[in-house]
Amino acid sequence: MPNSRAASGTSGDGTAPRADTVPQGERVTLNLTGKAVQALQRLQDMTGYNKTDCINRALIIAADVERMSREPGAVYWRETPDSDLMLVRFV
Repeated sequence: MPNSRAASGTSGDGTAPRADTVPQGERVTLNLTGKAVQALQRLQDMTGYNKTDCINRALIIAADVERMSREPGAVYWRETPDSDLMLVRFV
């Protein structure tokens, strides 16, 4: 019989699951703004991915960018190979 605590995503002592474990998929309902709908459509057109894959990838990238911007260090962007580096700040 599976451990219900493990299946629920808690360690049993009230703490969050370990960071190195990958949780099972989760179905969510999402309300997008008009700009987000347009961005999702552009992303689908550019990549050929479906909406679910685009949203999954975007969330993973957003979490990594947020982590990098909060740790000691910074996130920089270069629009073209010849352009200057720009510091990116997320508010």
